[in-house]
Formats: sequence, structure tokens, C-alpha cells
Amino acid sequence: MRNDAPDGVLSTPPSSLIRADRVERDDSPLNATLYESRVLDAYTIGVQAYVYGWPAVENYRVRSQYLDPACAQHGALNTFRHETDPAGHGFELFVTPNADLLYSEAFIDVTDEPLVLHVPDTGDMRYWAAQILDAYTDTCANVSNRSVGSGPGDYALTGPDWTGTLPAGLTEVPVPTRTGFILLRTLFETPDELDATRAVQRKFTLTPLSAHGTGALHKATPVPADDPRRAVPATQDELSTSLTFFTVLNRALTEAGTRHADEAGLLHLFARIGIGLDRAFVPLTLDSATREGLTRAVADGWKLVQARSMTARTVLRNGWILSQPGAQTGSYGHDHLQRAGVAHRGLYANTEAEYAALPALLDSTGHMLDGRHDYTVRFAADALPPVAAYWSVTIYSLPDRRLPDHPSGRVTVSSLDPALVHGDDGSIDILIQHDEPPADRKANWLAAPEGPFQLILRAYQPTDAAMHTGEWPPPAIERH
Repeated sequence: MRNDAPDGVLSTPPSSLIRADRVERDDSPLNATLYESRVLDAYTIGVQAYVYGWPAVENYRVRSQYLDPACAQHGALNTFRHETDPAGHGFELFVTPNADLLYSEAFIDVTDEPLVLHVPDTGDMRYWAAQILDAYTDTCANVSNRSVGSGPGDYALTGPDWTGTLPAGLTEVPVPTRTGFILLRTLFETPDELDATRAVQRKFTLTPLSAHGTGALHKATPVPADDPRRAVPATQDELSTSLTFFTVLNRALTEAGTRHADEAGLLHLFARIGIGLDRAFVPLTLDSATREGLTRAVADGWKLVQARSMTARTVLRNGWILSQPGAQTGSYGHDHLQRAGVAHRGLYANTEAEYAALPALLDSTGHMLDGRHDYTVRFAADALPPVAAYWSVTIYSLPDRRLPDHPSGRVTVSSLDPALVHGDDGSIDILIQHDEPPADRKANWLAAPEGPFQLILRAYQPTDAAMHTGEWPPPAIERH
């Protein structure tokens, strides 16, 4: 190499000769070192980007399915899709749905202007909540009967770039990303109340600010089939095994924007592997060292997300998975791995103020729950879940975490069911088995699939903080 500097002074070689951000294989000893260094650099950053971005990519994937008319839960942007029946086996939008209330879903985009959420007078409805999440699945707010009462109201969901002034009568709810999701839950206490609940549910509406108060009916514009927002793999398979994950991640980041200004340093790091806003991630344009490192990062990042999904800062008591003190759910700050793990276990998990969710995987002997056996879980009268609203236990088949396809449809037991049978001492026995029990015990029955399953105990508006710290365990599940 020529050195044109004065005698005794070494000049910096041309950058084309020392670049370590694009490394291809050759036979030189120096290249071997540079190549391995670049692989490890891309791998290390790639794992961080995978964990950081997994919830955003999964939310983006779910939205792509939602926008597809072939999806059972199909809808348009910036408007509610009101489910008229409780979730059942055919509910495909996200895993571990509840089955004793009515869902309404809305994927929102507040890039151009705020969106007004109208809440009707909900009267004496025991429970309703409009959970508002950003594009990374962090809960921004819960507009619920707990937080705002039962009267009507209008709430303006404002994006990070909006700088206008809201009209009088609107309460601002800032959304830190340009896109997000609303999951509205409205409770019916008995089947006889379904029609009345549906009537209230339909009165929850979304309207662009420019149309608010005009009386004009807002009709959302469908997203065409060739729109990139619909060009996402239908399942997690490809996103967990190929560099397609990073292609979708860049699209999700670009559309959503950053959540917090203090994450700029992290995105600056991601830029070294081509990840970030306003970037097109094209694997074929990468050097071979970067491709190798990122391919390994996808494989190990996926393992890491799954591992945190299994643990999520939890402890195991009586076969139930309980949160440790300080384990965030619903809102995660900068704990990106916890956010990814919880999103994998139960996408769109809500915050502690609204509910506690306690999964169960094992019986009292430590064996996995399986529909080939019969089980009972007994709640003593003085040890029922402490709630202001209600509690329920729901069953899910594994590994798909869907509601079982059982002819009875008995997938949830609710504390509000007037037919629920109590013992003479006030206790409640929940029967978990594949075969139908006697008629006088049917209200207490969860119909198990013919293979592995899990339970989730949900406590809505819990009144005891011990439910969030692992100090309130449900009773053990006894196998017969």
C-alpha cells in the first residue's frame, strides 16, 4: 500500500480498504478476522433488534390479517369491528382470547389527525374497558368504567406529531406512535343480557377529528390488496426463521415512528445493520458476513422471546404461573425482553389496574395438564379471587393457545354465571374434563380438548395487589 504522507508519518489508509461494515469471504488472514468480527457484530445487534421489534412486528402481522377480507375477524382502519358473539374456537386474530365478554377491535392510524373515541352512557354495566395500545403493544391508556366512570364522553387520540388545539369537550389521550390498536371489552353478565350489551357496544365509535361534531357518518377506506401493509407472512413461521423479520420490522418502525426520544441511541445502533425508520431492509444487498450474523440473530432472538414467554419474570406455585414483584405487564418501559415475552404469551395484555391473568400448566403432582385426564380445582369460599368486577377461568388447547374446538362450547367459567354451583360451605369446584358431567354440574364445567391444555384465571379490576406479586396463588388443580 502506498503511503503518500511525509517521512515518518503514517496516513490513514483509504476507507475502501479498511471498511468493516461490508465483509465478504476471501483467503487472507486479515479477512478471516474481519469476517468473524462483522458476523458477531451483526449477530449481537441483530438479537437486540429482534427482541426490541418482535411485538411491533407481531402487531403488524396481526393487522395485516385483520385487513384481509378472508380473515374471520376482518375490518378497516380507524373504525371498530364489533364482535357480536363471545370469542370461540374460530377466533383467530390473536391468541388466548377471553370468552365471557364481547370484543371490539380497531387498528388506528393518527398520522394525519387525531381520532375521537366516543364512549356512550354505559349505565350499570359491571365492566367495560377500551384499552389503547401503541404500535409496540405498550398500553397508553385504559378508558374504562374504572378510570372515567359510566357516563358518556369523547376522547381525542392524538399522535406524536400533532400540534393543534382540541375543541371544547374533548379529553386528550396521547398515543406515542403514529399507529396503534384499541381492544374494547364489554361485559355481559348473563346470556339474557347479550342483546342489551350489543346495543351499548355499537355506540362506541371512532371518528376523525375533522368529522367530529358534523353529524356526518364516517366510513373507513378499505386498504387495497396490493398495499404493503397487507404484504406480511400470515403466520410467525417465516418471521422466526428468515431475514423477512427485519424487512417487516423496518416497515413497522417507519410507519409507527419511535416511542420515546431516549430510544434514539438504540436505533442509532440498529442502523449499523440496516435497521431503522425510513429504511428498506433488503437481505440480498447485504454483505455475506452481515447476512450470516443476522440469520443467527433471528434464530436465537426467537428462542429468547419464547424463553421469556415461558417465564416472563414469574414463579410457579400450585401449578399456576404468578408474577414476581415488579414484573411489568401491559406497560414495560425499556424492558424490551419482558414486552416481547408477554406479547408472545398473550398479545395485548392489559395493565395491573384493569386485570390480573394467571396461567396454569401443571396439576398438583407437577404433570402437564392433558385432556386425557379429569381434574378439579376447588376455590374455598374465603379464598375466591379478590375483584371489584368479576373473575373467570378459561381453557386453551396447546400448543396453539386457541379456545378448544369442543361440541359443548364450554370454554370458560365465570363468577357471574347465576347457574354456578356452590358447595354447602360456599366453595366452588370447577370441573375440567373432556366428557360432559351430570347436568347439575354443567355450569362448573370446562370442556378439555383431547390433548395438552392450559388454563388462565382472569381477575378483572383486582382489589388485592398480592395477585400481581405471586403472593395470591389459586388452588392446586387435582387430577382424578
